[in-house]
Amino acid sequence: MNDVLWPELAALYATPPDLSTCPLYYVHVDERDTSVTLGFETGRLPDHPRPEWKEKPYNTLLFFVMFTGVDDLRVKGIAAEHPDRRDRTVRVTRTDSGRQQVAVTSDNRTLTCSAAASAVIRTRVYLQGSI
Repeated sequence: MNDVLWPELAALYATPPDLSTCPLYYVHVDERDTSVTLGFETGRLPDHPRPEWKEKPYNTLLFFVMFTGVDDLRVKGIAAEHPDRRDRTVRVTRTDSGRQQVAVTSDNRTLTCSAAASAVIRTRVYLQGSI
């Protein structure tokens, strides 16, 4: 279960998409800033799109979540997987101490860490394929 709610997604959705249903196609580990950024996309369109999005055709929302103050990062397996894998789960939960526990797991890879904070740092919409 994801109990961390990002205001950036809450502004777009009445109920934000479950990260486990969103293809994860980007992982960036920055050891200098002790951050991990995960990039997701979803075909579930925003309930409350930004005004600048209303005039252009799109069928996909792209968003990046940056976790900062990361420690205890563990990565097992880096094999690529099809973005539509349904056996991958993504969980972000808050501990009693306020830290966020992040777990991305599938049959061929696992990424876990603890983060002090997180935020959606970028969103954009685009047309994938044709409408």
